[in-house]
Amino acid sequence: MYEPNELTDASFAFGADPHWQPDRLTRARARVAEIEDGLGDPWSSGNPVGLSAVLAADDSGESSVIGIRRFQNLGMPAELVPVDLGGRMAGVDLLGLVMRPFFRRDPALAFSHGFTPFLGATMVWLNGDARQRSRMANVVLRGGMVGVACQRFEHESEFHAQEFTAAWADDGMLRLNGRKSAINNAHTAELIVGFVSSGDGATDYSILMFDPAGVPPAHLRALPRHRTTGVRGLQAAGLEFVHCPLPGESLVGTWGDGVALSLRAYPAVHAAFPSMTIGLADTALRAAVRVALESDYGPRGVIGDASARSAIAGTFADLLIGDCLSLTAARATHLLPEQCDVVAAVTKYIVPKIVGESLYDLSAVMGDAFHAENGHNAVFRKQLRDLSTITFGHVSSAICQSVIAPYLPALAEADPEAVTPAELFRMEAPLPPLDGARLSGFGGGDGLLDYLRHAAARLPDALTGHPHGDLLNALLDGLCAEAAGIRREAARLGGDEEGLLFDDRAFPLSERYALLLAASACVGVWLNAGVGPDEFLDEPTWLAVALHRLLRRVGRTVPPLPREAEARLCEEVLARVREPQSLDLVRTGLAG
Repeated sequence: MYEPNELTDASFAFGADPHWQPDRLTRARARVAEIEDGLGDPWSSGNPVGLSAVLAADDSGESSVIGIRRFQNLGMPAELVPVDLGGRMAGVDLLGLVMRPFFRRDPALAFSHGFTPFLGATMVWLNGDARQRSRMANVVLRGGMVGVACQRFEHESEFHAQEFTAAWADDGMLRLNGRKSAINNAHTAELIVGFVSSGDGATDYSILMFDPAGVPPAHLRALPRHRTTGVRGLQAAGLEFVHCPLPGESLVGTWGDGVALSLRAYPAVHAAFPSMTIGLADTALRAAVRVALESDYGPRGVIGDASARSAIAGTFADLLIGDCLSLTAARATHLLPEQCDVVAAVTKYIVPKIVGESLYDLSAVMGDAFHAENGHNAVFRKQLRDLSTITFGHVSSAICQSVIAPYLPALAEADPEAVTPAELFRMEAPLPPLDGARLSGFGGGDGLLDYLRHAAARLPDALTGHPHGDLLNALLDGLCAEAAGIRREAARLGGDEEGLLFDDRAFPLSERYALLLAASACVGVWLNAGVGPDEFLDEPTWLAVALHRLLRRVGRTVPPLPREAEARLCEEVLARVREPQSLDLVRTGLAG
């Protein structure tokens, strides 16, 4: 049974040897392989952090103590902290990738110890002063817990119901009031980042950072644990504050600007989180394939069954779509910060949506095994349930679409001068640090919709000698026609921003627009040889299946998809399950 030793920072100093300077992608693959090896084969019944142990912990509603220790020993807290603050995070695009091994196994642990601290800390790192940034970095680096108290939204989820209020008192202190029943890590957090209502207007919010253990006990009441439908190991609970005094230095940024300040940080959060959840979906697809391989599909096996072949190939294509869009959005936060707010919101909206829908379709492959209550077959339904819970379902969709909708009228005119850098699609290219000042620009551009037009001019030559060239050119023509249609409809949207949110044409248009950006990201990754040389990715077959699915989703007529295209993707999935290798763009080696 594998139990890692305590690891030092030196264990992860890739490139410290001057004679060994691998590129960024090679280092990322090596780091994922290191994490995978440290976690061991998830399908082994004797692995204390394997799927059997995770399912047992989920049934009991608890977190895995060994899993938490493994998270610490593998140096994962440093992955959440930027390099300039003493951590190892050298780009938002790498964070999603290195978190996937934990999301593959234990989404509850990964969400509580990985994503939630990243969410809260990013708000502080991009908006706080030097003292606040340093304090947050120290807590995260030593594995301390961070809680996030979300603001209330009209489309409430359990984490977005209720909110705190804050006001300045005559003594120069802040007074915090109110209760929230669901705050992740509420009872264990060393720091809480809270979005608090600080005025009479609907957008009057401020951001506070404080240590709940440092407030006077008479002004704080711990509320019971809040049980969630999915990710049952989440340690969510409630807190109630009554005229609780907080020092003025608890304020992050400027008073009353909480909405604008949070929008500065959300692009990085919205890009990284969908990338993390691809690990969760990887396990679900792998579980379905294991069931399919044990089923009697006749002499030609899984590939010979049209329904199973289509479901497996389609789900894999959707994971690649999600990875392309997540990669592009994450890199845009560094390379095109003034144009990343919309594409990041699109990513947070559309990736969980298409992956979730695909997994529901894949459930047919599971058959009766879908209803398993124990054993490895039970992991598929658990992952599906967890995905719905941690992505907040319709509330997340409504919030993200409300970010996209106000920018739709700006799409009416194409920008002939728009240039999309190739580095946007290439993980091996290094990135500059996040720039909070530039991220506050909120330009509303996306750098991607216009890219389809440029790609259409390049694609015929790029497809010379490749299979499915005619199909791909036809699909891209359909996507360009859809882009033109979206621009025409966007031009007819009128009214101010608030009016757009109530225009019944805005939200359906935002979904079609989101699917077009996903298609553009896929084309960009293929044309620019994203994630390096790879025999499978270099073929355009995966791109044909991906664009076919996206064009069909927007409601356009699509040419028939050749059977051999789906068969090629299905064969690739089966090969990666046998190897084993990850079911994403990066094709990292897995422990099992």
